[in-house]
Amino acid sequence: MKDTNVLENVQKLKDFDLNLLKVFETVYICRSGIRAAEMLGVTASAISQSLHKLRIFFDDPLFIREGKGVSPTSIADNIHESISETIGLLFENLLISEPTSLNQITIYCTPFSAVRVMPTLASALKEAGIHCGIKHISSDGMLETTEEILTYRKADVVFGTAPYYSFSTVTEVFDSAMAVAVCRKDHPRIGDVLTQENMKKERSTFLLNNTESVKKAQVDLENYFVKREFAFSSSSLITILSMTEASDYISFMPDWFAAKFAGSFNLKILKSDFVLPPVSIYMTYHKNLMKNTELFNVVKKMREQNNKSE
Repeated sequence: MKDTNVLENVQKLKDFDLNLLKVFETVYICRSGIRAAEMLGVTASAISQSLHKLRIFFDDPLFIREGKGVSPTSIADNIHESISETIGLLFENLLISEPTSLNQITIYCTPFSAVRVMPTLASALKEAGIHCGIKHISSDGMLETTEEILTYRKADVVFGTAPYYSFSTVTEVFDSAMAVAVCRKDHPRIGDVLTQENMKKERSTFLLNNTESVKKAQVDLENYFVKREFAFSSSSLITILSMTEASDYISFMPDWFAAKFAGSFNLKILKSDFVLPPVSIYMTYHKNLMKNTELFNVVKKMREQNNKSE
């Protein structure tokens, strides 16, 4: 019966090139025909021809030009939802042959997350007795998605402040931290405590980050202090620290990050009468990673190492 259904479906799709679905998913994830062409190693013209065939087959534009990229239509969203997991699982089964020994582990995360992740990774490798190279691919938290990174095998494990849930991946909280306020040690108006009242006279820095957990913390801060004045914004916490040291700005950041760098930047960590919800760093990897015993063992030891430090 199962074989009969397969044959019936093959008959229905006999004139449809299944390679077009690979093009569709690549364009959908990249949101760009040019980037999709680069990813697949074909010309932009070939991508355009494939999209033309798909538009005829589905009787829908599928992608609308938006700025320098494209935006999917609702039909394209539905197609992606229908086929993405199936294609992901297909890739996993086709790529079942993993190396028996671990020569290199590739981690994709922001420089901020790397400060927390990389020492734990080094410790986990040492504890596991594994000697391999470590490759860190740096992101700015605002460009490529976890889906794109894992689908095209750019990294073994992705760390970031946004979770990614899929049938073919595992996502778990790797670390959580509370936010604290910092200012330069010789700030002319702030002692050891930051209150709503003295914050009215100060200007703040702002972390540029598109993930929901960070934006939620920023909204909570704004609701507490009401109409803060922002003097400087950056996607880099290190840059924000350097500006805070050289000014009277008030900055907010994870407690562990502040504790690690406050002394180096001549800053003091302030007490406050409010508590923010924690901002988490998520660890995401393909379920297929579990088939590589050494690599999965490293991931487990990273989790154990981090739990010990809490």
